Amino acid sequence: MLGRRSLRTKVMQVLYSIEVNPDVQLGALETELNKSLDRSISLYLTNLAYMYEVCQYSLVDKAKRMAKYIKTEEDEKASTLIASNRIATFLQNNKEYQSYLKQYKISHNIDQEVVKAMFNMLHDKYTYKNYIALTEPPTLGQDREVMDLVVKKILGKNKEFEAQLEDLYVNYDDDQLLLNHVMQKYVEAFTEEDENALITGIHQWEEEKKFGVDLLRQCYKHNEELTKDIEPNLKNWEMDRIATLDLVLMKMAVCELKYFPTVPVKVSINEYIDISKIYSTPKSKDFVNGVLDKTKLQLIEKGLVNKQGRGLVDS
Repeated sequence: MLGRRSLRTKVMQVLYSIEVNPDVQLGALETELNKSLDRSISLYLTNLAYMYEVCQYSLVDKAKRMAKYIKTEEDEKASTLIASNRIATFLQNNKEYQSYLKQYKISHNIDQEVVKAMFNMLHDKYTYKNYIALTEPPTLGQDREVMDLVVKKILGKNKEFEAQLEDLYVNYDDDQLLLNHVMQKYVEAFTEEDENALITGIHQWEEEKKFGVDLLRQCYKHNEELTKDIEPNLKNWEMDRIATLDLVLMKMAVCELKYFPTVPVKVSINEYIDISKIYSTPKSKDFVNGVLDKTKLQLIEKGLVNKQGRGLVDS
């Protein structure tokens, strides 16, 4: 759903606590990592739920307009077409999705006032006006187009929604922007032959979670060894003067080089350099790059980088 970079970032955040408190136990770290991973699924489901609720609010809006004693022309023309959008209908009828909603208690996250505000935003959009003005049943492409609008311009732009998610999820800043792109991709991939793109993302994330847990375990198990691998290449630097986050990232990278035979060397190093750009100091990128490059060469020379497949050691 979010990919391995997000997994690496979450493992990094959990491993940081080892540097602060060396006595923390692996079980506690695994519990915290699993909570973090579950929060990402819950955040994704909350986004999907709001996408659906915005569509359904057209029914509420229509009913309110019809209940008026004196109706305007706009009231008379109020449309509920989006409520029967193919993607909204899929979410309504898919048992697995509904099961996820119950498992993660997503209904508690839905604020109908926020839904109303989002629908009002949607109501003013040119693409939506064209959609509800259709005189023929919408095509699948038109259904996807209007739902893409909901994701990009409503979920991605509503301040009330953003504030609510920030209150609900400590992982909001790390995950939401990427989730928004993921949802766009899944909406665009939705077809009548393969409706499950929106749910497949959860399956993939649950599979990828295994990588994150294994990375955490290997880093914890080999923590001292990984430090010794890096230490000779910290020229003119004392270990206690290195940014703690940089040390965590470098040890994670070395762990992948040594204990993850199917992950290419270049991928591991580039991923942690990129993560350092986002989460560490302005100079961290060059520092991490330099230390990892030297450490990689030494590990290869010692025969400690064993990859399964041609080209996985190339850098």
